Amino acid sequence: MKTLVTLFAVATVFLIVGCSKQGEEGKAEKAGKQVDQAMEKAQTYTGEKMKEMGQAIERTGDDLKKKQ
Repeated sequence: MKTLVTLFAVATVFLIVGCSKQGEEGKAEKAGKQVDQAMEKAQTYTGEKMKEMGQAIERTGDDLKKKQ
């Protein structure tokens, strides 16, 4: 009998959780979006810095050619 009551309680919990509001974001979804945003910012920042570094290398190369 205890097993049946326990099984019923577990099934009820799963039913309640399964029927919760589907439109709301959970913690995992929010965290995932934050990670995505951070990655996009990092990619943009890294791209900008790589471009700046490339330009600096080109200027250095030009300066060396002028000195020769």
